[in-house]
Amino acid sequence: MVESITPEGRTAVESANEAGAPVTLMNSFRVPEGRDDAFFALWQETSRYFRRQPGFLSLRLHRAVTPDTDLRYVNVARWASDAHYRAPHGTEEFRALVTQPAWKEFPSSAVVAAVVLAVGADESGS
Repeated sequence: MVESITPEGRTAVESANEAGAPVTLMNSFRVPEGRDDAFFALWQETSRYFRRQPGFLSLRLHRAVTPDTDLRYVNVARWASDAHYRAPHGTEEFRALVTQPAWKEFPSSAVVAAVVLAVGADESGS
């Protein structure tokens, strides 16, 4: 049986973060060896949508350099608030992007977090 892809399955559950405070999405992806280019093309298409949205602050895609890592890519996106993060997830454009059959190959796990402590060059924290 082929598992269906739902927009809800590609969205972090609603956070209990303080209203109006910045949040960080951390979305980890399983990308089979040799499928990096296919994943990256699909991810770029989807990330362009989010980068155009109000409240979007920044985005970084990390690739594991540790061998034999299950979740090889981690998308880290900062948003002005949880409401800003959630708003683009209710559109038809979002639904069309994340339910593409190609995403079945790249399961993910998303969480929304708030900064607790920041030290060093990226210590903005807000």
